[in-house]
Amino acid sequence: MRKLIVLVVVAATLYGGYWFVGRSQIQDRLTEALVQVDAGDYDLSYDTLHTRGFPSRFDTTITDLEFYDPTGRVTYFAPTFQLFALSYRPNEVIAVFPQEQTLDIDGEVFTLITNDMRASGKVRANAALAFQTATIEADNPRIRSEEGAELAMASLLAAMRLSPGTTQTYDAFVEARSIVLPEDIRRMIDPQNLQPPIIQNLRFDSDVTLSAPIELNGDAAMSAQIETLSITEFALAWGDMSLSAIGDVTPDDFGVLNGSISISARNWQQALDLAVSTGVVNADRRFLVLEIANNMDETPHIPDTLTLTLNITDGNMMLGAMPLGAAPLLR
Repeated sequence: MRKLIVLVVVAATLYGGYWFVGRSQIQDRLTEALVQVDAGDYDLSYDTLHTRGFPSRFDTTITDLEFYDPTGRVTYFAPTFQLFALSYRPNEVIAVFPQEQTLDIDGEVFTLITNDMRASGKVRANAALAFQTATIEADNPRIRSEEGAELAMASLLAAMRLSPGTTQTYDAFVEARSIVLPEDIRRMIDPQNLQPPIIQNLRFDSDVTLSAPIELNGDAAMSAQIETLSITEFALAWGDMSLSAIGDVTPDDFGVLNGSISISARNWQQALDLAVSTGVVNADRRFLVLEIANNMDETPHIPDTLTLTLNITDGNMMLGAMPLGAAPLLR
């Protein structure tokens, strides 16, 4: 019995020592990382940084965090920012954001309000700290301007993970549900209220292959570039209208794209009605646009669905037989 008590005391002492050493390293490394960010192109400041949570957690709280971009055009402020990790699993971290955050963009102040917003990340427990997964979720996010205009959603989810069986291919996913546009933007794109006030869903899923794996302790001079982008799903649903796309694009060394994307629009005539109501398409040209689109349709056997292929060759875009100009650079 005495030996057991001694063993427990020794184990508890060793674990306590591990926690306090870990706490010290976390505070020192976080402080050093923030100093390095502030010493670089970006400006960063904060009031306090403390780590608590003995014995099973490392809970770090940063107060009055302020971040400026190099041009000084964007400022971010959070009254508190928290990082949580289990003491026996420090390679998995949860970040919790405050319910109100502030963005100043070119002097215009926006407030991001959420019921709950948090992010999580996991790296491999090795010297390189190779990226595994990252997720950010926001419950009922609302972006509000000083004038009161508001972009609101029921939920927002963004996630990225290393694809199984690969070393530098990542699955990137974004989904926003029940989107309500600011009233002035709504009037601009739908002045006659032809569509319902809520956009049901916006979703994007893709596989991205990089030129090098993402490693937190990797070579800082190595900047990973996109080698291929495969859109496995793009979907937008608004009322009876829906838009979907799938395809692959590949940039060259200068970011010039080659590839193709198949685009399908259901009840697309409603989108044409919106274009007419906003003046983008003259009312007397509606029939002409309708006929051209029907002649280009790759699935004429599917009623109310328009399918076209966006081809990109040496950076030049063609939608069916219609030239659209230069595609954006991907690097």
